[in-house]
Amino acid sequence: MKALDDLLAPATQWLNTLDQREKYIVIGGAISLAIMLFYLIIWEPITSQYEQQKLHLDSQRQLYSWMKNASAEIRSLKSTGGNNIAKYRNQSIASLADRSAITSGIKSYIEKIDQSKKGVKVNIKAANFDQIITWLTNLENKYGIIASKVKVETTKTKGAVDAQITLERTS
Repeated sequence: MKALDDLLAPATQWLNTLDQREKYIVIGGAISLAIMLFYLIIWEPITSQYEQQKLHLDSQRQLYSWMKNASAEIRSLKSTGGNNIAKYRNQSIASLADRSAITSGIKSYIEKIDQSKKGVKVNIKAANFDQIITWLTNLENKYGIIASKVKVETTKTKGAVDAQITLERTS
């Protein structure tokens, strides 16, 4: 306590030299300064950080909720998709490829479908590249048939390609 008294002694002596009205102004200013410093150094950073953490927590909760719903949807789609693939397991790759080619719009571009030991070889002439990709994606997602070998060559027509594709079932 004595150290504090020694530290404040010069300020007290100076304050005693002031008029009563000046003392009130100086003390009021000191109190205002103390309140302002408390707010700026302690209160405002704490409340600001609290609000940021609250917003972050809300966004994390929303993300968790979305992920939980998406997870349930993925499980549902996987189980549905797996059943569809199993349903088509006994059908030939050639017939499934032909059926899928009709729905994808590339049936007219298929020159030949040959059965081989490893699967089915499909020759496609002057087909739209995007349609071929859509067809292959459909084969994989719906029937569990993948393209194990793909050879694509450009044609003179823009966007059209010739392709030799070997199709196989996934394990």
